[in-house]
Amino acid sequence: MRKRAALTAAAVVSVFGLTIYWPQAFVHLLRILFPNVVWDIRTRQRVVALTFDDGPDPKFTPRVLEILRRYGITATFFLVGERVRRFPELLQQIQAGGHGIGNHTDSWRRTIQLVSDEFERDLLRAEQSLGPCYPPKLFRPAGGMVRRDQLHVLRKHQYSVVLGSAYAFDPYRPPKKYIEWAITRGLKPGAIIVLHDSGGDRSNSVDALPAIIENAQAAGYRFVRLSEFI
Repeated sequence: MRKRAALTAAAVVSVFGLTIYWPQAFVHLLRILFPNVVWDIRTRQRVVALTFDDGPDPKFTPRVLEILRRYGITATFFLVGERVRRFPELLQQIQAGGHGIGNHTDSWRRTIQLVSDEFERDLLRAEQSLGPCYPPKLFRPAGGMVRRDQLHVLRKHQYSVVLGSAYAFDPYRPPKKYIEWAITRGLKPGAIIVLHDSGGDRSNSVDALPAIIENAQAAGYRFVRLSEFI
């Protein structure tokens, strides 16, 4: 029994270590488990999509917007309805900058924990707070997981479910250099970069953003809104 427990623990540590060193391995596994989700942009062009979750946030979202303005690029912000109602001026700033908008639930509760009817109400309340939603309508589940019955609800309301292919696990506040390294390592034509501008101290994510942008541009990549390709 102890030997089996030790082997199990070693396997968990190995998987965790591999995920930290090669985040895309985690994405490859999820792509198999969830084939009806957009993980990247199907293109051969050297374009990438920069996305931000959990906002808007009065401290970090303006800093992100200023960096994007400085580099002359656009991104897609997956916003939480409850936070949009608290900070409507930030939604206006995001839209004024020409950035895309996506639905990241209303309550910020983990999507997979919501029963189907509750999920639908949550989705639509967030949509109402975000304002007019023009195709393509984009949704990113809170917690990164979605059930099959919820996918039916999303199709009913004409949403595409978008996750990503370049992660740095920044909700856990890794060092700035790791965020830069992990995102740059995940760059490829059509990569969808996932970062966070709310939900806690996002200083490392914001501080890593200029280097991420410069590394991508130096490699010949152009940043696009998701709505340009989905």
